[in-house]
Amino acid sequence: MPTEPTTSLRLAFDPVWSLPVSLLTAVGLIVFVLLTYPRRVRHQPPFWRRTLVGLRVLTAIVLAFAILRPELQWTKKDRKAAMLVMLGDWSRSMQTPDGPANKTRREVLVNTLKEAEPTIEKLKKEMEVRYFNFDRELHAAEKPDPTAPGEQSAIGFALESILRDSQGQGLSGILLYSDGAQRGLPPHDVDPRAIARRLGELQIPIFPVAFGTTGTTDTSLDLIVEDLLVDPYAFVKKTVPLRAKLRVLGAAGRKLTVRLLVEDPNTRQGLKSGELKVPPASKNAQPVVYLEPTRNADLIPVELSYIPDLPGEFKIRVEVESLEGEIKTANNARETLLTVRRGGIKVAYFDSLPGEQKYLRLLNATDQVQLDWQPIRGGRQRELNDIDPELFKRGQYDVYIIGDVPAKVIGPEMLRQLAVRVEEGAGLMMIGGHHSFGAGGYADTPLADLLPVAMRASETVPEEEIDPAARHAEELQLIPTQSGLRHYVMRIESADKNRAAWLELPPLDGANKLKPKNEFVDILAKSEDNIPLLMSNEAGKARVMAFAGNTTWRWPLHGFRTAHQRFWRQMIFWLARKEDDQGQSVWVRIDPRNYLPGVPVRLAFGARSPDGTPLTDVDFDVSVTNPKEERQKLSAQRAGNEFTAQFTQTEHAGDYWVSVTAKSKNGLPISDPVTSRFLVDERDLELDNPAADHALLAELASLTGGHVVTPEQHGAFLERLQKEGLVRREETEITRATLWDNWPFLLVFVTLIAIEWTVRKKRGLV
Repeated sequence: MPTEPTTSLRLAFDPVWSLPVSLLTAVGLIVFVLLTYPRRVRHQPPFWRRTLVGLRVLTAIVLAFAILRPELQWTKKDRKAAMLVMLGDWSRSMQTPDGPANKTRREVLVNTLKEAEPTIEKLKKEMEVRYFNFDRELHAAEKPDPTAPGEQSAIGFALESILRDSQGQGLSGILLYSDGAQRGLPPHDVDPRAIARRLGELQIPIFPVAFGTTGTTDTSLDLIVEDLLVDPYAFVKKTVPLRAKLRVLGAAGRKLTVRLLVEDPNTRQGLKSGELKVPPASKNAQPVVYLEPTRNADLIPVELSYIPDLPGEFKIRVEVESLEGEIKTANNARETLLTVRRGGIKVAYFDSLPGEQKYLRLLNATDQVQLDWQPIRGGRQRELNDIDPELFKRGQYDVYIIGDVPAKVIGPEMLRQLAVRVEEGAGLMMIGGHHSFGAGGYADTPLADLLPVAMRASETVPEEEIDPAARHAEELQLIPTQSGLRHYVMRIESADKNRAAWLELPPLDGANKLKPKNEFVDILAKSEDNIPLLMSNEAGKARVMAFAGNTTWRWPLHGFRTAHQRFWRQMIFWLARKEDDQGQSVWVRIDPRNYLPGVPVRLAFGARSPDGTPLTDVDFDVSVTNPKEERQKLSAQRAGNEFTAQFTQTEHAGDYWVSVTAKSKNGLPISDPVTSRFLVDERDLELDNPAADHALLAELASLTGGHVVTPEQHGAFLERLQKEGLVRREETEITRATLWDNWPFLLVFVTLIAIEWTVRKKRGLV
C-alpha cells in the first residue's frame, strides 16, 4: 500500500557560469569595491564616507547574489504501490480442449489462477491488482469463469485500452493469459506489437502466460483456404492474378487439388448467383494447381490466375477438394467478388531523374496503366528542358503527376492548359520535392486553386537553390487516418489487416511541409506526430492529390514491392475516376466485398450527370436483399458529393444484393436501377483455425522487457514478484523557488542604487 511521502528542504545554486568562476567573480567584485571606492570618498566626513562605502558594498553583494542564483528546493519522495493488471482471454478459441485431460484452455486458465489465489491475495496487500476478461473489448471481473463466448481475440486493442485507461495510476506490469492468437476486426484490429513497443518505452513489462498448442495432432485432418487476395478491379483480356494461403492440417503426403471457379453470367437469374465454373487454362492463365504437402501442419501459398473475356461483376471462388476423412469442409473455400472493366489509363509523369520514377514506371507492367515519364533536367541543364505542349491537349492523358519540377519549367501556358484538363475530369497529383508546391512557385499558377494545400508566393525557391526549412528532414511513418483507412487509395491489404500493413512499411525519408488549404480537404495520412502527408480534394469533376513525400521507393527496396505497386496503382485509378463505376449515371461502391457474420457493411453510392458532374439534389431508393430473399430498405445519408448507408443485418452467410435507384426531385428516374452485391463468409474467426500463437506472446514479452511464463511456473513467478517487490516504485518530485528572479530582489537592488545616488547628489559627488 502507499506510504507517507517524505519532504526535505535545501539551498541550491544555479550560477551563471561554472561554480568556481562564478564564486571568483562574486568575490572579486566585492574586493574591487573595497579596494577602489573608499579612496574616491576619502574627503567626505566619516559618517557619509562609511555610508557610501556600505551602500556600494551592499550593491556588489546583491550582484554577487544574482551571479550565484540561489534557490530553495523542496524534494518530495513518495513511495507508491504499483498497479498490476491481469488480462484473461475470453474468446472462443479458448474453448479448444487441448489442455491436460482434454480440458479447455479457459478451464486451464481458471485453474491456474485459482491455484495462485493465496499469492494473489498477498500481492493485493502490496499493490493494486485488477483483473479483466477480454475479447474484442475489456470486461472488468472479480474472478475468471470457465466460459469463453467472445467472437474476437483483440489482444492489441485490449493492451491499448489498458494503457489509455491507466494513465497516471502507476501501471507497472501486465500479466497476459492467452493462447496468443490475435483475431480482431476493425476497429479492434490494433497491432499488439505497436502497443508493446509503447509499453516497452514506458518500462511496463508484459508477462504472457501461454495456453494451448500451436500445432495439430497426426490424427486430425483439415484443409483451410485463407487470405484470398485479388485486386477488386480487373480488365478484359488481361491476366487476373489471385493469391491465397492453404493451411494444411494432417494431410502430409496427400495429393491436393486447388482450383479457381468463376461465375458464368449466362446462368445468373435475377438476384441469384450464376453457376461457378473453372475457366479455361492457357499460357498466361493457371486456374488449377496440384500440391502434395510434406508436413502435417503447414501454410502453403497458392497462386492462381485467369483471363476474363467480358466486363461486369463476377463471383469467384478458390477451393481445395475435400479429402476422405475430413469432417469440417465449410472452410475449404473462400469467395469474393471481382469487377472486370474495359479501357485503360494513360498517365503523364513529370519528374527529375532521382526519386520515384524508377519504381513508378513498373506500373506499365500492370493491368491497364500506361505511364509515360517525362524526364526533367535539373541544375544548369534546366534550360534544356523542352516539354511538348501536345501532352496537355484534351484527351491525351487521364492523369498528370508532377514531382520535383518548378512551375517555371512547365510554363504558364501549359499550366493553364493542365488546369483546364483537370477541371474537365483529368486527375492531378503533386508529390514532394525541393521545387514542388509553394517552393516550386505554384502559388502564382492556376494549379493553386486546384491543389488542396495552402501556398504563398513568398515560399518560392530559386531553381538553383534549396530551402531546408521547406521540408521535414526526419523520417516520417505514413499512417492512414480514419478517413484514409476507408479510402480506396489506402487499401493495400484486406480491411482487417490494412492498418498493420501500413505500419510495417519503411518510413519516408523526409517530406514537404504542407498545410491543408481549408477544412474541406480530406487528410488521408499523417505521421506519428500528426504531420499531414497525403491530402485529397474533389471539386466538380476535378480529383486532386497532394503527397508530401517522394521516397516510397524505399518500400520495394525493403521487400514491400507489392504494397508499393498497389498503392500507386490505386492512386492512379482513383485520380482517373475508374475505381468504383463503369461510367454509369448511378453507381454503388462496397468495399471490402467480404464480411464476417455480424459485421456491419458500409455502402457508398451516388449519381452524376452525363458530363460527369456529381448530382446531390437526388432522392435514392436503397435496399439490400439477403440470402433468404428478405428485402430491407436503407436510409441514405449525404457525405460530400456521395451518399452512404449502413447495413447491419449480416447474420446469414451468402450473397447480399444491393439495389440503388436514383430519382430527381420531380420523381423522374435518372437511370435504370444499379445492382451490386457483397458476400458474408461462412467463417468462424475464432474456431476455423484455433491454433495458439506462442511466438506472438514471446515477441510481446521481448518488446517490453518481460518473459513468457508457463502455467506450471505461474505460482512461483507470482511469489517471486511479491517477495522481490518488482512492481513497487518511488516517485520523486522537486519544487524550486528562486531567490533572485523576483520583484523583491529587483526592488532591493534598485533601492540601494537610488539611495547611493541620492547621498552622492546631496554630498556634491554627482
